[in-house]
Amino acid sequence: MNFRVSKRSRIFILVGLGVLALAFILTTRINFKGHYEGLFLLKGKEGALFELKDDLFLGDGSRLILALDVDGPRERLMRFFSHKEQKRPYLYYEWDSSDGTGFVRNYLPGGCELLTCFGRFIDDGGKEVQGLFVGGGLPSNVHGDDEVAMDETGMAYNDGKRWYHIWCTSNEGLASARTRQPCFPSSWKFLGSSILNEGNRKLAIRSSHEAMVDGVPLRVDRYAYFRAGKTFFKLSIWIKNTGDRPVSIYYVYGDEPWLGDYGTSAGNVGWVKDGVVRNVSAVDTDKYTFAGMFDFGNELIGEKHNYTGVADFLEWLGNDKPFVYFSNSPTEYVVKGTIGPPLNGESRYIGLQWGPKTLAPGEKVNYMMAIGMAGSDPKTGFPVKPDVTPPK
Repeated sequence: MNFRVSKRSRIFILVGLGVLALAFILTTRINFKGHYEGLFLLKGKEGALFELKDDLFLGDGSRLILALDVDGPRERLMRFFSHKEQKRPYLYYEWDSSDGTGFVRNYLPGGCELLTCFGRFIDDGGKEVQGLFVGGGLPSNVHGDDEVAMDETGMAYNDGKRWYHIWCTSNEGLASARTRQPCFPSSWKFLGSSILNEGNRKLAIRSSHEAMVDGVPLRVDRYAYFRAGKTFFKLSIWIKNTGDRPVSIYYVYGDEPWLGDYGTSAGNVGWVKDGVVRNVSAVDTDKYTFAGMFDFGNELIGEKHNYTGVADFLEWLGNDKPFVYFSNSPTEYVVKGTIGPPLNGESRYIGLQWGPKTLAPGEKVNYMMAIGMAGSDPKTGFPVKPDVTPPK
């Protein structure tokens, strides 16, 4: 049987396709950043019916309609052909200096890997965060609400068999010491970023910002330092008063990491050098120089010790010691020297707070820390912090 399409019908089809294409263009916001992680069609916002992007951030997944992902297959091929055979640790990274987003893969011997994502998320206010702020994931892991895939977001570790969630989206920002009004990174003006030292053994990245506290402009320069084989990176934060009057600030860094398995704090307790922390409490910074979370189980609330056993850590560097605490939420008030209720719930939290610090015009302050994953004592299973030295 021979079906023929008349010339008039072909004209109607072409005109119809043209009308559909024009309608799509007129109702779609094109949002290409030059990342080339794939093509992603999302439900629109801000008046547009659709949005077409070349990348997908954590927080975009609920709007996703269609996805053509590039990074997922690329990473699987990379691991299949080269990673299993490599004996020496090395770094692989992608960084968009103009947009302040990217990730670093630290490939470790034996098929293990530590992934750290920066600025690849939408915050609670629906805004993108640009710069060296831990959080988000790559498109293949944020397509939907699959919590197993989401293990590979923020900072995550693969032991050759599965991914473990180490750090989530950092809770970070400035606050006025006078009013306690917070100033979150999504409200900061992004001034740009650059690679300062690159290679497959060492990497240094800078991002620069301007924040306003009590009407006073502050220049914030952030530096992240990576070394191949090290299960952490070092973060140095410089804050300078570029205004014409003094301002008093706090600086806060923290996270409810959902350690081990994304989406749950079950099993997460605190740890310091010589023991487990099971209750809401402050850390004695005269005695300790680091603290972290440990996916161990809190027997005070009936949890057994059958969790993943992975641990993370934050080490504060320099002479300016923060107030450090464990709590059940970022907003829970913790009093130094007191023991609160057991660590419980889905937002078990570790926080560092510097300040109050008054900066005169032209004055600056530096806060430094190491952020990463701890090892494990093979005999006891207790976390072991890797050796950290200040950046040179």
